[in-house]
Amino acid sequence: MSLPPFRIPSFDTLLKSVSEPRRTMVFFDLDNTLFDHEKSLNYALALVRTKFPLLREIPVDVLVEKYNRALNIVYDKYLRNEIAYERQDTEKVNLFFRLLGLPELDNDGVALFRSVYKEGYRMNRTAMPGSIETLEDLRHKGYRTAIITNGPTESQIAKAKDIGVFDLVERVITSEEAGYPKPDVRIFHYAMQELGVDTKNVYMIGDSVEADVKGALDAKITPILYSPSSNSSSKVLFEREISVIRQFVQLPMLLEPPLDYSLD
Repeated sequence: MSLPPFRIPSFDTLLKSVSEPRRTMVFFDLDNTLFDHEKSLNYALALVRTKFPLLREIPVDVLVEKYNRALNIVYDKYLRNEIAYERQDTEKVNLFFRLLGLPELDNDGVALFRSVYKEGYRMNRTAMPGSIETLEDLRHKGYRTAIITNGPTESQIAKAKDIGVFDLVERVITSEEAGYPKPDVRIFHYAMQELGVDTKNVYMIGDSVEADVKGALDAKITPILYSPSSNSSSKVLFEREISVIRQFVQLPMLLEPPLDYSLD
């Protein structure tokens, strides 16, 4: 997919960047960081389970694990241009059933599955506890915030709006828009170019060790791992000590001040 043309900043923009203090930028992941994907997925699959007898004997946690796996595999194939966007839903459902050792559905079955799944998933979209309050607090204090997320632009923006975070960030930058998924450094470079920041005083907050932490490290920005189940405030990953937050209220104390007056 083609990328937007590189835009050279205007003289006024450059002058403003020199004369004003640099503001700390905080990037957030969306799924399972700001957005409680697992909660929506659990509800959606529990609803699907009532419509398909073959799924009723399988625990919901197993269904969730297999569906997440199918979702990631198929989306990676889409990003590599191996399947068309319109084929993703059918591919996901068929792979999900194969991973469960069950026969694939016919077209009507796939349509029913997707209809029930989407209804359940969309009805139960919620933000992670404390995420909205933290975004509001950061904005009030003068931090810049944006989202970097893997996924189609339309659906990811819809999620951000549904859970109430869309208006609390400057941009929602998706892998579809950038042309590359996390952890590819090019999506981080694209986001920094779009927001007019360099690597100084820039953070990436996310739940994925690979996509968010490794991606941020490779892009030379500071990662913070969001891990509600962690019992440690830091973790050694990729030979670096990485800060860990279990609750969003812990985030502000780990950030640099919102304004940087240094000239370097």
